[in-house]
Amino acid sequence: MRTPLRPETVLDLGADRVVDETDDEGFDRAAFARRALDLVRPPDMTVAICEGASRLRVESGRQWGGPAGSTWALLAIPARASKRAIALAVAQLVRQPTAWALDTLMGEATPTPLQ
Repeated sequence: MRTPLRPETVLDLGADRVVDETDDEGFDRAAFARRALDLVRPPDMTVAICEGASRLRVESGRQWGGPAGSTWALLAIPARASKRAIALAVAQLVRQPTAWALDTLMGEATPTPLQ
């Protein structure tokens, strides 16, 4: 039996948002998410990355028993998630990501034209 998710711990990325973008490009989605996390560096947050989900999902909450203000997050990444969708999901883990981090992430997420 599946445990229902508490609405206050789930960041709704909605079906009408770009995060539902899919891509058949072959790349390591977890490695891309880790690179994105390194760029935005969510303060006092422990993030777990879960591959193979049915849709891109971000859950977060307060870390009980940890230092004051520490939080946790779970980033569930489907096998066909686009780089752009992953970048936007990771960026949403921080309240105000720096502009250069978003530019870098989106630059990496933009497909390069064939020459």
